[in-house]
Amino acid sequence: QQSTDYQCPRCQTLIGADAPHGLCPKCVLDAVAKSGTQAQSKPVAYPSVDEVAKAFPELEIIEVIGVGGMGVVYKACQRKLGRLVALKLLSTKLAEHSVFVERFNREGQVLAQLNHPHIVNVFDFGSRGDFLYLLMEYVDGVNLREAMQAGTIASADCLILVQDICSALQFAHDQGVLHRDIKPENVLLDQDGRVELADFGIAKL
Repeated sequence: QQSTDYQCPRCQTLIGADAPHGLCPKCVLDAVAKSGTQAQSKPVAYPSVDEVAKAFPELEIIEVIGVGGMGVVYKACQRKLGRLVALKLLSTKLAEHSVFVERFNREGQVLAQLNHPHIVNVFDFGSRGDFLYLLMEYVDGVNLREAMQAGTIASADCLILVQDICSALQFAHDQGVLHRDIKPENVLLDQDGRVELADFGIAKL
């Protein structure tokens, strides 16, 4: 038996032996949805995969992986590098307001300065046609809120999570950056149990 192989007990997908909470991310998300604990909100209009693909021909736009008040995030692949990335687009309505454009650009500028294993990396940001975008590291997993709502956070995980979050925050503080929006939605957990801090949109320099 190989210790590096582990099957998700719900879907039998092979995942890492140290996958967080013993489930693959898709099953965690499914558990959240079926539990009814996920907040219901009004549908948000966002560009289709085809529309985004036309504006970013260097990327293979795979699917939408997140929709929020600020915009939408797509899973994509850089064709030349064969690397999965997350493409975040600012809502076109918000792009008409300078305060949101400034916040969006600040997130790109701040993340570009912070190279740390527990902070999401940004590869590029700017404008493309009608889109304001951030091209970031793709984290294959769920956010901490989703894992908490699904009941998949073990007490033993908590100390490790807090330690990693504090490490990321201390590094950011040492670089003169205050996150100012620490909440479970902005803490990402990948399939290997790694913690990544995201969303520096309202960070203060």
